[in-house]
Formats: sequence, C-alpha cells, structure tokens
Amino acid sequence: MTVRNIRVRLITWYVVSLGLVHGVVGTSLYHRMSARLYGEFDEQLAAYTGCLVELLPQHKGIEVGRVVKEMADLHGVERELYVHITDGAGKTLYDTAVLPLDVSDTLRVSAEAGTGRPVSVRLPHAGRWRALRQEVREDGRLAYVGTVAMPLRGVQEGLWHLLETLVILVPIIFLVASIGAWVLLNRALAPLRHMIDSAQAIQADNVVDRRIPVPATGDEVERLANTFNEMAGRLHRSFAQMRQFTSDASHELRTPLAVLKGEIETGISACPVPGRCQETLQNCMTEIDRLTRLIDGLLLLSRADGGRLELERESVSLSRLIHEMAEDARLLGEAKQLEVDVVNGRDIIVRADEMRLKQLLLNLVDNAVKYTPERGRIILGYWASDEHVELTVKDTGIGIAPEHLPHIFDRFYRVDQSRDGAVGGHGLGLAICQMIAEAHGGTIRVESTSGQGTAFRIRLPLA
Repeated sequence: MTVRNIRVRLITWYVVSLGLVHGVVGTSLYHRMSARLYGEFDEQLAAYTGCLVELLPQHKGIEVGRVVKEMADLHGVERELYVHITDGAGKTLYDTAVLPLDVSDTLRVSAEAGTGRPVSVRLPHAGRWRALRQEVREDGRLAYVGTVAMPLRGVQEGLWHLLETLVILVPIIFLVASIGAWVLLNRALAPLRHMIDSAQAIQADNVVDRRIPVPATGDEVERLANTFNEMAGRLHRSFAQMRQFTSDASHELRTPLAVLKGEIETGISACPVPGRCQETLQNCMTEIDRLTRLIDGLLLLSRADGGRLELERESVSLSRLIHEMAEDARLLGEAKQLEVDVVNGRDIIVRADEMRLKQLLLNLVDNAVKYTPERGRIILGYWASDEHVELTVKDTGIGIAPEHLPHIFDRFYRVDQSRDGAVGGHGLGLAICQMIAEAHGGTIRVESTSGQGTAFRIRLPLA
C-alpha cells in the first residue's frame, strides 16, 4: 500500500526512527546495567573469597567452619552462600552443603576451569550461580583451595525488571510521540493546507488572477507561496496575451473572410456556364466556411477562457431537443443510409442555454455521422438520475483507440490527421462541447472501443 499523506509518512519515519533510537538506547542501557550489576556482584564475591583466603592461614588448627562463620558474620552473608574448602591434597575440609552433592561437584569443576576469575554456571534445579576459586600457598606449596559461589538471582531479577520497564515504556513512548508528532505536524503543515485549499479554490472557480495568501512564517512555506504566486502571475499574463491575440486575430479575420466570400459568390454568379471555374470557386467557398467555423470556435473558446461567456438559460424540453437532433442526424446521414434511434422516457425540463446545448449535441451528432460507416447506427437518448440528467450520443462507428481517449477533448488534438483532414474537422469541436458542458455546471465523458463505436455522455444538473 502506498502512503500518500505526508503527515502519515512523516509520523511513520519519526516513529521508526524513534523505535531505532529506543532500541539502541535500551540495548545499550541493558548491557551497561548488566555489566554494572555483574561487576558489583563479582566485587562482592571477590571480597568474600579474599577474606576467606586471609583468614585461613591465621587459624591453623582451628575448625575451618569457624573461619567461614567469622567471614559470613563479617560480611553479613550466610544464606545461599556456598563455600567449599580443601587442603593441598584435595581433602575436603569444609562444605556449606547448601547444594546437592552432584550439583556441588559441577560447580567446583566449572570454578576450577576459571581459577582466579569469576565464572557463571547454570546448575540443574538451582539456576545460575557465580563462582570464584582461589588457591592459598604456604612456603611455595599449595595449602588450601577455596571455592566461593553465590546465586545470580538478584542480578537476574534486576535485569528482568529493567527489561520489563523498557518493554512497558515502548508503547507508551510511541503513543505519546505519535500524538505529539501529529499535533506538531498539524500545526507545522497548517499553512501548507491553507495554500492547497486556496489553490484548489482558484482552480475550481477558474479565477486565474487570484493568488494564494502568503503565510508570514519566514521559512520554506512562505517561499513556496511566493514562488507559486509568481508562477501563477506569469501564467496569467501569458494566457491573457494568448486570449487577447486569439480574440483580436479572429475579429480581424472575420471581415476579410466575409468580403472574400461575397466576392466569390459574385464570381460564381458571373460564370457564364457551369464548369471548372465554378467548381473551383465552390471549393473556395467550402474552405471559407470552414475557416469561418474555426474562427467562430476560437472566439467562443476565448470568451469562455476569459469568463465572458454568458448563457441565456431558459426551460428546455429534452424530449423535443433530442428528437430535433435525431432529425438532423437523419438528414446528415441520409447518404450513408444510417439508422438513427431515440431512447428516452418521460420528458425532462432543464434550465439551459438551448442554442449552446444544440451546438454541443450537433457537434457530437456530426462526428457520429462522419465516423460511422454506411448502414451504421446512431442512438440518442437521455435519462434522469438523482439531481442530474444524462444525455447520450452513441454510434457504431470506427471507435477511438485507448491511447487517444485522455486527449480527446484537447484543443486541436487529432486522433488521425489524415482521417480528420478527409472529413474537414478542425480539432475544436470536442473542446467546445466540453466548454459548453462545464459552463452549464456539468461534465462530458467518452467511452469507446476501437472498431466497435463511441459513446459520449453529458451529465447536467436538473435545477
């Protein structure tokens, strides 16, 4: 799953980083505490053993048990203190007998392997113990061997309590950190959210001369807002210049085209007999009509881009409108023997600019006739759903390839240059259809399968 919310991503990174830091710190703390507890335990164990080693030579001939008892009394340890003493020949002089014999033997063997340094031993049914073995020499010969051991229960309990504390703190720390990060990020990203809302409002209202508010944060967000406004200003100026040029050029071209058309009509009338001359002039008239339609389309789009397109809304009967368009389709498709059907239910009245709505549907019907082969079929219909009405123009023509569908409403976009040239298209018809639909607060979409046909669906509000 892709996480797209920046707050979620930042919090995720923050929590993961915090978890890694907590893991490293917790592990380090555990090892440091373990080393400290074991160090203190080993110091205590070495103190007991050292005391025993010092007392043994001073109490020759005295019962060894008294020496051990004096040491235990001195350090205040009696319970769970294991002491085993042998003479130089290996004869046992004393054993505290706090451990079973076989366990005691295991402990002594392990301690012997680490003579002079503490070793840890896991004993059956007795847990982990720490043992230290020391030798006492007199006149260069081995006189005594003392082994002192104590259970590591206290050390293990301390480490276990530390581990429990760390484990309990993990979810608490993560929860508090996540809530804190969410609150802080909400505050930090609030200016960015306001910028997004403002930019979306500008896009929705199509008010290109409006700017987003610049937060006085003095950071990257403020610089981003200024950069956005500067870019929007440049785009606004460029679009304004482009619209002005389109409008001016279209206006300037209409007059000479009208004059040229009149001159050609005069020339056609002056031709003494129909022939090559008249045919050439008729072709010129066709091209002039095409240029005139192109200029009218550019003017219409220019006014819409500049927010100057005014709709004369009135009550329009969709049943009447669709049947009129069906008659136009039959006339346009008569040469191809196209079948034109109307699918509709009850009559629906909408508030719309009837002239513009006719222009929209006529563009779609004209395309359907152009790109539907002989004896094909064109279907016009409308349906009401919730608070909207949907008008459909469907054909059984050549269809549109999937790669062209995302660009079909772009201005001057041609699906097939040679095909469009053959039928006289100029690439503005569908752009005008989209503009008219959006001016009515609606949408237009296309569904098509190459080789099977195309369906255009216009969705308009009922109110």
